[in-house]
Amino acid sequence: MAVESVEAEEIVELIEEERDLRQLISQIKPHDLPYILSRIRREDALRLIHLLPDETVRKALPKLPPEILGRLLSGMDRERVIRLAVDMPADELSDFLDKLPTAFKKRLLRWLPPWKIQEVKPLLAYPPDTAGGLMTNRIPVFYEGSRVGDVIREFTVRLKFDEYDTSNYVYAVDKQERLKGVISSKELLLSPRDKLLREVVYPPPATVRPETDQEEAARIVASYDLLELPVVNGQGRLLGAVTVDDVIDVIVNESTEDLLKLGATSKFTAPYVTARVTELVKKRVFWLIMLCLVEVFVAFIISSFERVLSTTIALAFFIPLISSTGGNSGVQSSTLVIRGLATGELTLRDFLRIIVKESLVSTLIGLILAPFLFFISYVVTFQFTVSLILSIAIVIIIFVVNLVGGILPLFVAKLKIDPATISAPLVTTVADAIGLSIYFVVAMLLLAWV
Repeated sequence: MAVESVEAEEIVELIEEERDLRQLISQIKPHDLPYILSRIRREDALRLIHLLPDETVRKALPKLPPEILGRLLSGMDRERVIRLAVDMPADELSDFLDKLPTAFKKRLLRWLPPWKIQEVKPLLAYPPDTAGGLMTNRIPVFYEGSRVGDVIREFTVRLKFDEYDTSNYVYAVDKQERLKGVISSKELLLSPRDKLLREVVYPPPATVRPETDQEEAARIVASYDLLELPVVNGQGRLLGAVTVDDVIDVIVNESTEDLLKLGATSKFTAPYVTARVTELVKKRVFWLIMLCLVEVFVAFIISSFERVLSTTIALAFFIPLISSTGGNSGVQSSTLVIRGLATGELTLRDFLRIIVKESLVSTLIGLILAPFLFFISYVVTFQFTVSLILSIAIVIIIFVVNLVGGILPLFVAKLKIDPATISAPLVTTVADAIGLSIYFVVAMLLLAWV
């Protein structure tokens, strides 16, 4: 979705000014359509869809969020919806169907011709967030015993009739349709015509099962620099391939989901500009209530050290500093570990490495901050004891909070939960409780000793 497109923004402005939509049709590109439709009135959106050519609408429909799709399809002609669905590649049609309300999805499947249902049916058998739901099954597949010259002739004919959704690679299978090798289209065309296909193909760098999570499939594609990733079942039978353009969509969607989780916001599919206020409230208020409950515990910690605070009131001056420094440090640590887990740089086996590294990093950070905070505190309070308490406490706080921030994502991953669930507000709130407890304990011990 080209949210930064100046041209798309100008089109929205012209539509809002009630310009003649017919004059704008030639300027609208398929990748800009989701942006435009999310910012104009429903009646204008329906008029625009009616005027746009089928090719533009067909390319845009699978990219639209369910909320916009629902309001558009309810006003579209049945024959046109069928025509657009039939013209979609199998993988795009599968994505399109997964976004539709259940009742409309069932109706559309009844309307589609049998050959199209047979084409998309294998993809609908898998959840949309798996490699099976992401793959396309319209790929060049040939028997490994075929002559290269025969394969090239058939391959080029099928290309002319647009029978493939992707043609970067040609796949070789045996009589049981088990994947035996792969070769790029360019290499195939340069291969000797009299050789057998099995003699020129090479083993695929990687394969995945259809039930593999789409995020894992995307990670494999990125790791191996692949244009396509073959999908095989337990018997090695070739089912289809995940293409790099679908992987890009997965990376964007997963990054968005992780960002929402890190911000303590539940996932929602509607664009922000079209999302209902009540929907946004529901997605955000639960986490805020939970965090408020945790903060009550923080307030209880402060009240427990009321005597220490009443003895040296200057300690209260630095409560916000302790909270923000400890919280930010914990978020830094958890963010680095979550990113490492997401990209595959880290696994649960790296537990000890993470502990050792975070221990060294946090100790050095604490030792750098301690003299700086001692000086700041002394300038503010002119009390040596308070400054000493703050500088000692910050070293311990950063050490403990960094370890907690690094360990929590691993613990959550061990429970088979997305590590991004350890949101920044949650880490900050936990760090508040830990940091203030350490701060007041250090204060109590030093004041008693002095």
